[in-house]
Amino acid sequence: MTDPDVAQLRAGAHERALSRPRVPFDGAVEDAAGGVPSRRYRPARAAHPEIVVVFLHGGYGILGDLELQDGYCRRIAQTLGVDVLSVAYRLAPEATLAESAADAVAAVHTGRDDSARRVVLWGDSAGGAVALAAARPSAADALVLTNPNVDLSLSRYDDAAPGGPGRELSEWAFLRWTRSARLSDAPDLAADAAGLPPVFVAVGSEDSLLPDARHLVERCAAAGVPATLRVVDGAVHGFMGSPDDPVVETVIREASAVVLGSS
Repeated sequence: MTDPDVAQLRAGAHERALSRPRVPFDGAVEDAAGGVPSRRYRPARAAHPEIVVVFLHGGYGILGDLELQDGYCRRIAQTLGVDVLSVAYRLAPEATLAESAADAVAAVHTGRDDSARRVVLWGDSAGGAVALAAARPSAADALVLTNPNVDLSLSRYDDAAPGGPGRELSEWAFLRWTRSARLSDAPDLAADAAGLPPVFVAVGSEDSLLPDARHLVERCAAAGVPATLRVVDGAVHGFMGSPDDPVVETVIREASAVVLGSS
């Protein structure tokens, strides 16, 4: 494909995010100054103050910021009663996946420095790839992944599925994010699942990344890693950003077992 205008893609995503009504939130929302940009969501009634969720947004690894999935973060914090630390990790083509993952690792350490007993990486789409890359070096206690990118070579991408994300932009982005000479050289982040913490994966039945999610759970099972797959019937890529779909809260509640460490 022709090289996309990355600055324009980022600006468009930012403007669309700002145009959405804010999800009501009973608590404090604070942006951190200095270092990697981050935003903390502190629910007024924190049922589990000892737990921090580090949230990693989607966006092909090339776009996205703290506004992109602000509503999603508010829902996680409000529904589960935990602090959510959303991280605007470094993006391609300026940065590599390893650098994106390093930002996630630093955020997990921030959570532990704040006396969190348990820190969970929660990644959506490309943020799922960042979570997987950061899971072992950060020693995260669990992973929650929604419609995640797993095999960045796209060898399992289902072109027949109607629910996206776009293949061409994914190919362009992942070549640059992973610094691969050929797309077939891009890493499969589930190739070795040994040592991963417990995983909860949710994906839409119409998502081109459904085979990726199944592949990850199969690799986890082979490695003895507890993993749960939730396929949401009729849902497409990005369904967790729906403003009023009740399935969003349902999926968040279903992820609570791995977040709280109760299974």
